[in-house]
Amino acid sequence: MTSVREKNLYTQLADLLEYPKEDIKLKVEECLKTLSSDPAAPPEAADELKLFLMEVENTPLDDLQGVYSYTFELSSEFTLDLGSHMFEGFKRANMLATLKAMYRESGFPFAEIAKGELPDRLTVMLNFLGFSQNEELKKDLRQTFVIMALEKLRKNFERSKGSMYKHLINSIYRVLEKDVKEA
Repeated sequence: MTSVREKNLYTQLADLLEYPKEDIKLKVEECLKTLSSDPAAPPEAADELKLFLMEVENTPLDDLQGVYSYTFELSSEFTLDLGSHMFEGFKRANMLATLKAMYRESGFPFAEIAKGELPDRLTVMLNFLGFSQNEELKKDLRQTFVIMALEKLRKNFERSKGSMYKHLINSIYRVLEKDVKEA
């Protein structure tokens, strides 16, 4: 039996950004199924996810874990902490506090989902977007913060041309971009 959380595209995309384990290929395939079965989903998002799947299929798990660590944990230019792409110092600290308060007010299980990560981590934010029923709040968060920060992260990947994760980031960007345009 699958839960609603497992079926949500945002939460599936967030799962793909977690440290890769043996089930990474299965998770990518499930997410691709979700994307492909949604006629409103941008085809570019599915195309990018297919490229990511090809890379995953052709990369041993140990190597994939190394690429993940090198990409997201050792380079500030590719950090998944989106606020660092937008703000510095006190502005970022204020934004982190605002996000945490928003999560609390929405009943989002931040501590359980974040597992010690900061509130502006892309995985946390995607999980929140999948969790929240407040469409106005999600629209505002996507438009005023997530898409702009993700655009900067995406450009960093475009310049580097090296990591397989650029395909996943591009897929997520396409999904969010479509949702922002529709809102």
